[in-house]
Amino acid sequence: MRTTENPAWRLRARGLQHSVGLTHVLVAAGAAAGLGLRLWVLDAEGTLDADEAVWGLMSRRMLDGEFPVFFWGQAYGGTQEAVLGAPLVAAFGLEPWAIRAVPLALWALAAVLVWRVGRHIMEEHAARLAAALFWVWPAYFIWKSTRAHGFYGSVLVLGLTVLLLTLRLAERRCRRDLVLLGLALGCGWWASPQIVVLALPALLWLVWERREIARAWPTVGLAAAAGAAPWLIANVEHGWYSLRLGDAQGTAFEHAHNLATATMPTALGLRVPFSLSWVAGVHVGIALYGLALLVFWLLLLRFRTSRLRPLLLIALLFPVFYVLSPYTWLNTEPRYLATLSPVLALLIGSTLTTPRRAVLVLAAALTLSIAALAEMDRHDLSAIRTEGVAVPNDIGPLLRMLAAHGVEHAYASYWVAWRITFESGERIVGAPSNHLRARVRGGRVDPHDEGLGRYPPYYERAQQDPDAAHVFLAGGDVEPKVRPLLDRTGYRRLEAGGFVVFLAPR
Repeated sequence: MRTTENPAWRLRARGLQHSVGLTHVLVAAGAAAGLGLRLWVLDAEGTLDADEAVWGLMSRRMLDGEFPVFFWGQAYGGTQEAVLGAPLVAAFGLEPWAIRAVPLALWALAAVLVWRVGRHIMEEHAARLAAALFWVWPAYFIWKSTRAHGFYGSVLVLGLTVLLLTLRLAERRCRRDLVLLGLALGCGWWASPQIVVLALPALLWLVWERREIARAWPTVGLAAAAGAAPWLIANVEHGWYSLRLGDAQGTAFEHAHNLATATMPTALGLRVPFSLSWVAGVHVGIALYGLALLVFWLLLLRFRTSRLRPLLLIALLFPVFYVLSPYTWLNTEPRYLATLSPVLALLIGSTLTTPRRAVLVLAAALTLSIAALAEMDRHDLSAIRTEGVAVPNDIGPLLRMLAAHGVEHAYASYWVAWRITFESGERIVGAPSNHLRARVRGGRVDPHDEGLGRYPPYYERAQQDPDAAHVFLAGGDVEPKVRPLLDRTGYRRLEAGGFVVFLAPR
């Protein structure tokens, strides 16, 4: 690894080098604070959402010998986290905490990898402080690390592994690291294409630093093929369906605007996820945003001699990936900045060269996280909304009503059906359906979902049950459109805990 040491940087870092005890205190406090914040989120928002229910049910199906390569009903989103969750589901059943333990552990591992990456490009104390910063900031990724949303934790760990291995290979070529690099690349590509955010700039930098490493491409390529084997096999069988990108929503300019004004400030902890209000007020928020951009610009000015070149290259190329992606139209949450978040923590961590600065930055980051999480909790900002209304946190009354009437299958929207199946322990199977295409078939109302609700076995079971019920959200905009058809067919309408249930005629 060819780098030019900066004596002035070392002199500035000497303050914290002589304050080893303070660094240990800050890191320990950050570890405890980060864990405490996550426990707070889990306690405050214990209700799981439908995406989490799907991952839990996939883990349950794996215990019966099934092995889906991707999230049910789509051609992306590798199932590594469902595999990791299967032993917990086997031991403890379909419990929310059992499936959420997997992403929580992966984000904790990512914090350790941030420290390991940092040791190669900055002083030890700065690397530790960067890991602590990553663990306590920003609020959105603290919240995200407690959600079993499938592949964000795994792609984060695999992407950081790729970055770490490129740094090690730049210092010393090692066949073992080449094989591990390939495996991490392949598994990461299977987990999510988002790995390119970290992997592609890191590989470009590695080849530039050590051009002879390019001759090792057969070793890396074969290992990558092995890691991506499930992805490759599934795509060969289904005509390379993972490469069929969806239609882009919004223009490239709109994506860039979202990044600059919404998702990046939220990823820096300055805006509240989902509401996008400024945590410390608009004027303070914009001032801090400008300060962050200034710090990045100052780091860029020393690009040629900086040990941070791989991180700076990742940050420079990220907007290109973001603008080109057809999925980055979403602006209320920075989910597509998950792989960039450790880079932001490392870049800021590299500037913590004095005790005062370290304390100030970590305290400010923690304060921003606490304030944003409190705002999310106070206004229930992460609540799922469908059919024009929020999904109730407690579906217990609905499950009790269905069980009392002997219902074993129920048609409902995606955000309700999967929770019915998960929270009933599969005693009642919810079939995700689009009721707006409903029709009468055999004296029963059939939602007529040609996609078979993502997981065909559940939907097919509902179709074979003449007593399958239909569930809607009370006050929603879907029930009034379907109710005339259900009434004409003889269904009986009941209400329970924010839900409307139509029972099949006997």
